[in-house]
Amino acid sequence: MSKSNELQQQINDYEAKLNALRKEQEAERKGERTQAIAAVKELIKNHGLTGAELGFSGKGAGKQVSGDKRNVVAPKYQDPSSGKTWTGRGKSPAWLSAQIASGREKQEFLIKS
Repeated sequence: MSKSNELQQQINDYEAKLNALRKEQEAERKGERTQAIAAVKELIKNHGLTGAELGFSGKGAGKQVSGDKRNVVAPKYQDPSSGKTWTGRGKSPAWLSAQIASGREKQEFLIKS
């Protein structure tokens, strides 16, 4: 066997060992992650924490997360058939656009205080 072939064989052996170590490291990380998730779930359960208290947003997390400076605006218009509402800000909802296209006036859908 030539010196070049021996060196290539050593490189191949080391690469195989490196790949095996990387797989072992990845398995260890997954195990640590699983343990961390279980520990966090236990803390949340024991302390009765909510998503909003932890700073998460989305369903069930609360209406406003700290740091969110937007104001909540009361609805101004309501669809009498579906009960859907619109604040009057942004693009008109489909239900209101359809009513206006059929000849009705936007003011007809104002919510009376």
